[in-house]
Amino acid sequence: IFILTPLMQWYSENKPPIGSSIDDHFIRIQGIKPADAQVIVRTTFYGGGEECSSFFWSASDGKKRQGGKGVFKIKHDFSKTPDRYELRVPYQNYLSSGCDMKLWQIDVSAINAFDTIGFADLRIYSPVDERDKVLHIDSKIEARDCDSYIFFGLGKVWSGALGCDFYFNNKKISKEPEYNAEKVYFDFSQFNDDTVIHYDILAGENYRSDPLDPQTGK
Repeated sequence: IFILTPLMQWYSENKPPIGSSIDDHFIRIQGIKPADAQVIVRTTFYGGGEECSSFFWSASDGKKRQGGKGVFKIKHDFSKTPDRYELRVPYQNYLSSGCDMKLWQIDVSAINAFDTIGFADLRIYSPVDERDKVLHIDSKIEARDCDSYIFFGLGKVWSGALGCDFYFNNKKISKEPEYNAEKVYFDFSQFNDDTVIHYDILAGENYRSDPLDPQTGK
């Protein structure tokens, strides 16, 4: 058990949602999706500086880190049709407990009744060195042929997941269906209130919406 002092790591349901006020600043992540799926975005901000009075606990190595961490979970869909989505995502720096909080990562994923863990997971980063290939902000990203995979797993029960092939500007990135996250780089410094990230999630022939019976695998 540990206490963050002051508290800097939290999940916000954003009520009212970000993007509902004319004073909000946000980018849009939008595209096509299966009608039964829900798209969720998580944004991670990190901060520091001489005036920063916070610390956070690192899940990767169990050590305390000086600085602030803020995680926003965004679920509100502004789209009016079930086969499309539009999520509005904060991107601007902000101050909290003296820490200059900056956007570090955006994680986009979908869930449905069959795959409640998440599929078509796309992690969006800003480049940190020359090896990170930056996509133009108008690029088209797709998770195509999202199909179900059922296996007999731990605990002697049936489990299932949805795997997808990723395409960047119609070029296939995946060598085989991806069941974990794919990553992409955008220059966060170019983000403004007119920025739209286009990400389509497309069902394949063996896409599944129905929940799986863990005892029978059906």
